[in-house]
Amino acid sequence: MAADILTNLVTSLGVDFTNPITLAINIIVSTIIGGIVLLILVEIVGKKFSEEVHPANAFLVVLIINLINLLGVLAFITPYISFIPFLPVILPILVWIILIKLFFKEMSITHAVIVGVVGWLLSIFLIPYLVGIASGFIPSFG
Repeated sequence: MAADILTNLVTSLGVDFTNPITLAINIIVSTIIGGIVLLILVEIVGKKFSEEVHPANAFLVVLIINLINLLGVLAFITPYISFIPFLPVILPILVWIILIKLFFKEMSITHAVIVGVVGWLLSIFLIPYLVGIASGFIPSFG
């Protein structure tokens, strides 16, 4: 009974947990590429406004966001707060802003909002493109 519910849940999320090696490789590659892109963005903002940033935190932010997306955390929260207009856009941006502010405490809230919004946009358009290019050079284990 419980196994059927979990199987249906995993299938509905669209995540292929049947091949953990491929899943782990995808998470690692997307975290590395996303971390590099976020690190470049944070370094640009940090240099422009004289704020100190720690490079490892960029990779941690991207890893946490990857895990949130993989496990479908936002899909579980959305039905309870569906009365908010534009929720599918606002909620991921809020997650980005909150994580940026938590991991880069030296950054002002205005700069965290800018980095959060730009980081979210890059995660939609640029990072999947770069991961697709990089995955062409990685052997398939599937």
